[in-house]
Amino acid sequence: MEKIEKLEGYARDRYLHEGPAISLMEAKKYQEFISRQRREVLYNCGIVNPEDIDAYIKNGGFKALEMAVMTMIPEKVVEQVKQAALRDRSAEGRPTALEWEAYRQVQHLPHYVVSTRTGGYSEAWIERTLLEGNPFALIEGMAIAAYALGGVGKGIVYIPPAYKPLAFRRMTQATNAARARRYLGGNILAMPFSFDVEIREAVGEDQLPKEHNPFICGECARALFDLEEAVKYENFKNVEAWPRPFYVNNVETYATIPLVLNKGAEGFASMGSKNATGTKIFALTGKTKHPCLLEAPIGSTLSDLMKMANGDVSGMDGELKAFQLGGPSGGIFPGRFQNTPIDFDSLANIGWKIGSGHIVLMDEKVCIVDMARYALNQLAAEACDRCQPCGKAIKNLLAILNRLTKGFGELGDLETIEIFANRIQAQSRCHFGKAAVAPLLTSMSYFREEYESHLKQRCPANFCKDLSKVAEPSLKLAA
Repeated sequence: MEKIEKLEGYARDRYLHEGPAISLMEAKKYQEFISRQRREVLYNCGIVNPEDIDAYIKNGGFKALEMAVMTMIPEKVVEQVKQAALRDRSAEGRPTALEWEAYRQVQHLPHYVVSTRTGGYSEAWIERTLLEGNPFALIEGMAIAAYALGGVGKGIVYIPPAYKPLAFRRMTQATNAARARRYLGGNILAMPFSFDVEIREAVGEDQLPKEHNPFICGECARALFDLEEAVKYENFKNVEAWPRPFYVNNVETYATIPLVLNKGAEGFASMGSKNATGTKIFALTGKTKHPCLLEAPIGSTLSDLMKMANGDVSGMDGELKAFQLGGPSGGIFPGRFQNTPIDFDSLANIGWKIGSGHIVLMDEKVCIVDMARYALNQLAAEACDRCQPCGKAIKNLLAILNRLTKGFGELGDLETIEIFANRIQAQSRCHFGKAAVAPLLTSMSYFREEYESHLKQRCPANFCKDLSKVAEPSLKLAA
């Protein structure tokens, strides 16, 4: 493997990924790209050798863990995180300290601290980059969380099979190195606190029967329940229904925790907005010349993110028609929202949320109806079928959208879509079901004319090839 000092002419991301998986930038352009961001969680990625614990320590690594274990009681760590107003980097954006306090009040303390990845089709960029580029930060964050929760003894990191081999190798090397330096294992740093981490491969989608098939890509991965032989809960996304021995969060949240202690509550809270402090990693994809990861203070706008990614230009060949915010279960909004702050709460009533941080940019050539259909198709495959909304209504919605994009729409389809989608939001017993219809409801709210055009067998974006292109299309009959 090439050493980082030899990569003077290229972006150091090559050192993280090994091979042609990403397109390299010239060093000067890469530095300009980095300088436009506020890199905190991603700071060590591409700078510190992820396989060298000494390099991580030299760059400030494990100072937060040392501070917590050697100078603070667990309650003080919780209080520091509360004052910093840290929120989970997840779809719900729950206050991290409040979650910790809830688990600490349980009579039987949690036995495990678990790390899984967030859901979606491209969020793997964010957490895969952290696992491959800065695995020690995950270990440090999980250890601090275990200490704050009252002395949890074991952590589990679930890694999807798609992350082989690099993420598995580097996480294994990192845990072994941390154990050798007494940052993991018994009596960490010679103090009466013991914590160790186990690496596990997440169960694949086709390896379990349907009855054990809740939303594996979410924070409540079904692999946790099956491998631990735990009681099977119907409401996987509801924190109150979780088995108490487990505290679960995602990689980005754990990697953010050491920043709170290193910067102090006030220093951390100075980044971002009042009710959403710190930074967030975003993934810009879709109709952009520069799909990338970038880190910015929470409360930044999409326009800010596009400038960070591309400089003073938009980075798109055409005009920004729409964008999907927050992963496959995120809302689809018109381009005029690009100057709206991206945070947890300001526009929650219209489905506006940070979610996973994945943003899909769309130009005038993208069909909004087909985009909503694609998102719902991804989510329908993950539905657990444990309640009627997810079991039947989502599939019925998907069938209607498939007909619309094929030119077989019927009068009343749009009204049926709205009735079904609102019923799912009202009756679903988990957050997944409630969020699954967000792309559909938001796109119908802002782009209803495109749905109406599909009823008339016209696609304004000329994307749906099965629709008639003649001015007055003849009636199509479903087979």
